[in-house]
Amino acid sequence: MNHPSDTTLNTVSVPDDLYHVFLNAQHYVRNYFSSMQQDPAKGSIKFSDEQYILVRASSMSKEFFDMMALLYKDRGEKEARTLSFNFLFDIAHSIGKADAKSFFSKMKVDDPIEKLAAGPVHFAYTGWASVKIHPLSNPVPGENFYLIYDHLYSFEAQAWLAKEEKTDFPVCVMNSGYSSGWCEESFGIPLVAAEIECQAKGDRQCRFIMAHPSKIKDYINEYAKKAYIKYEHYKKIDIPEFFKRKRLEDELKNYKTHLEKLVQKRTDKLTKTNQQLEEANIALKVVLKQMEQQEKTDKENFLINIKQSIMPYLNQLSETDVSKGQQVLLDRLEKNISQITSPLISKLSSKYLNLTPMEIKVATLVKDGTVNKEIAQILNVSLNTITSHRYKIRTKLELKNKSINLRSYLLSLEE
Repeated sequence: MNHPSDTTLNTVSVPDDLYHVFLNAQHYVRNYFSSMQQDPAKGSIKFSDEQYILVRASSMSKEFFDMMALLYKDRGEKEARTLSFNFLFDIAHSIGKADAKSFFSKMKVDDPIEKLAAGPVHFAYTGWASVKIHPLSNPVPGENFYLIYDHLYSFEAQAWLAKEEKTDFPVCVMNSGYSSGWCEESFGIPLVAAEIECQAKGDRQCRFIMAHPSKIKDYINEYAKKAYIKYEHYKKIDIPEFFKRKRLEDELKNYKTHLEKLVQKRTDKLTKTNQQLEEANIALKVVLKQMEQQEKTDKENFLINIKQSIMPYLNQLSETDVSKGQQVLLDRLEKNISQITSPLISKLSSKYLNLTPMEIKVATLVKDGTVNKEIAQILNVSLNTITSHRYKIRTKLELKNKSINLRSYLLSLEE
């Protein structure tokens, strides 16, 4: 491009269609920095009545990385580098936005392209780098914003090169943060810039791609297909994110709140379930109590029916003219019915004692005072069998090895 010397754009390199707008920006940015008011007695450096500070470039790049690596050496080099990147990008992005906002207000710049144009020129005058914007760029408002540019003489890359230390990662993170912060303020949309090639790691230039966060990965992938560096290199590029740490902390806080609500919800549900179980248990106890009462009533009614419906007829029959043998059978029948209606039978046959029918017969005869020999004759079994049954009865009644009379104990069960 051949232009007259008085209209030469020498602070930034841009496509022809952007030349005049950047040249205009160069004029008023140059005027802005044309006179410096320096007063060491007051520790003051001013341009256009705006105070500035001077900071050594290396202290914000190579030396800062070294300090972070030492500070976080227990976490490893990779994490220390990530912490350094996040910090430097956040502070540079914030400074870029703040500088842009102040500059636009002071210089009364309103048009987004004019705001963008002031950025690289301002960048050059403040010592960050010289900028070259490529023709493929599409600096328009919205998600289709795309800027591909080089930072010639980037202060960060120069700091590493001056130490003669070659890296395996891009180092111009503050350049990325500041430029994306300035452009974000210019267009009023979220923007992020990633350094895809870096002289500090041996590449030809310090090259950046800036775009909307939702599109930048796609732009990097497209660029990688035509680049001279192996495609795998571009897959490893970290996309910076403004205040990433804050977002992660917010996400962690929100997740913690979510977990607390989930725990509370499940606790409430468990409490409600326990309450329902307790109510069901109470209701079940009431039903069981009612069933026990009904069973008791049914037994009482059964005994009353036997006494009222059968015993009177047996009594009448015994008063009639019956043979001696028949009388013996009637007496036995009356006695057996009395035993059936006795509470003792119910207790001995309960599931807790679990006496067999034969053991119940033996226990009933023992309670009546019948001796073993007579019991054996009545039940038509041997005396040893009766002795064995008595032993089992005492065991089930938990009278084994106790000096308690079996008949006395059985009588007490009827009370």
